[in-house]
Amino acid sequence: MFLFGRRDRLQKGLHRLAAPDIFAPMNRDPLILDPKEGVTVPLGTSQLTIKLDAATTGGRFALLEYHVAPNFVAPKVPHWHTRESHTIYLLQGRIHFQFAERLVEAEPGTVLHIPEQCAFTWRNPEPAPARMLYIFAPAGFEQFFRDVQQVYADHPGMTPSDAAPLVAELWNDYGIEQ
Repeated sequence: MFLFGRRDRLQKGLHRLAAPDIFAPMNRDPLILDPKEGVTVPLGTSQLTIKLDAATTGGRFALLEYHVAPNFVAPKVPHWHTRESHTIYLLQGRIHFQFAERLVEAEPGTVLHIPEQCAFTWRNPEPAPARMLYIFAPAGFEQFFRDVQQVYADHPGMTPSDAAPLVAELWNDYGIEQ
C-alpha cells in the first residue's frame, strides 16, 4: 500500500494528496491568546496553563505552558506515553531529562522531542523555577492534568503519597506505562 492506498492518484499526476480525515474540523479563523489566557491547573507547588486543547485544535495537538517549581521532581520512575509524543521547549531555568542511557541537562532554548514509547524521567534540580512549553500530539493528554487536579480537589489535604494509587489509575487511563 502506498500513501494510504492512493497510488493511482499519484500515478495520474495528482501529486498533492489530501491527508486522511482523522481529525475533527477546525475553525478557519485565527485564535489569539493573550499571555494570561488559558486554563491554569495548579499541581502542588508547580502549575501549568493549557493554552490550546483538543477542542481548540480539532484533536491535532495540545499546547501547555508549564511553570515548574524549584527542586521539583516529576515521577521518579522511568515512564513512557503510549498514545502521544511530546515536544518540549525550555523557556527558563534548567531541567534534567533522564533517558535510558543519557542525561540531558536542558537549558533555555533546548528542544526535546519525546516520541511515544520512549522511557524518561525529569526534574528541576535548581533552587529557581523553570518554565517550559509542552506540545502533546495528538491532543488529549492535557485532560490528565485536570484529572490529577480533581483528585486533590476531591480529597482535600491528601498527600502525594496518599494520592499515588489514584494517580496510578489515571496513568493507566491515559496510557502511561513504567
